[in-house]
Amino acid sequence: MAKDVNGREGLSAGAIAKELDLKPAQVKKAITELGLEADFVKSGCSYFYTERIDEIKATVG
Repeated sequence: MAKDVNGREGLSAGAIAKELDLKPAQVKKAITELGLEADFVKSGCSYFYTERIDEIKATVG
């Protein structure tokens, strides 16, 4: 978990996978299928706001 410049928390694909009890590859595939772009990038790692978790979960099924 990381925070953007405004203090909002974001999760990496790996952290989302851990939260949803999925494999990171499943989450990355869902992100690609949805055409999601990272909400912010920090130290070369892409982060997504927590609001996106439900959307990703629905895609994985």
